[in-house]
Amino acid sequence: MRRTRVLQESLLQWFAHHRRDLPWRRTKNPYRILVSEVMLQQTQVPRVVPKYEAFLKRFPSISVLARAQQRSVLAAWSGLGYNRRARSLHQLTRTVMRVYRGRLPKTLHELRQLPGVGEYTAAAVACFAYGAPVALVDTNVRRVLGRIFHGARGPQKLSAEEVWELAASLVPVKNAVAWNSMLMDFGSATCTKRMPKCETCPVRPSCRAYPDVLNRQHAAITIRRPFVGSNRYWRGKIISCLRAQKAHCSPLVALRRFFQAQGLPQEKFTTVLTGLVKDNLARRRGAYVTL
Repeated sequence: MRRTRVLQESLLQWFAHHRRDLPWRRTKNPYRILVSEVMLQQTQVPRVVPKYEAFLKRFPSISVLARAQQRSVLAAWSGLGYNRRARSLHQLTRTVMRVYRGRLPKTLHELRQLPGVGEYTAAAVACFAYGAPVALVDTNVRRVLGRIFHGARGPQKLSAEEVWELAASLVPVKNAVAWNSMLMDFGSATCTKRMPKCETCPVRPSCRAYPDVLNRQHAAITIRRPFVGSNRYWRGKIISCLRAQKAHCSPLVALRRFFQAQGLPQEKFTTVLTGLVKDNLARRRGAYVTL
């Protein structure tokens, strides 16, 4: 218990001096917080901030987004990638209008039932919008807590269930919002993936990873697959191409030839387009493809 209290005090004091001023931290509006959380999934903060503000200017409420056409939502989402997230968010607002009269529910169970909402997003809305003392676990939190309590390879060794249990045991009941925000900022600024700044870390004396860092036994670095040329890359390119066409529509043959000239093999083009159609991000209408 004493170690937990000291850890909380040290890290929250760090947060008081280093917290990031982010637009979604200036509101308790559940819808605005939800939009930020969906946008932040696998997308870095600097890219999200301008898109977040522009998106909310165009769709300022659940009801406005629910009434919008999907092509308008995807156009506003352009540049963030993972268009499936925009589609799920759009479906979610329509569900909320139908089932909850336009208000996001407060309980974790009800939030989890919404389209595209997983354990993390449900907990984030419950905490940041409604003040619930619940844990949040993203890659930053897993890395920070895994290193502090289990050493340099802790983040790789711990199962998802173990990380969530550890995170839940540390959340201060009366200060959950600051605590969860701090863990994300701390993982982004100090306890980074490749070059942790141990020399300025406030919990260095009790961190089980620090001795390994001194011995240059850093946690293994996962090498990401290149984005360019991946299915996600080509999905985005096809959607952008369709969006640029008149009526967001193109003959299938012309679309295939265009991307073959860009280096996309016919077989892979078919796979990518099939995925877009399956995810309802594009439609096949006879010999045409449209958004």
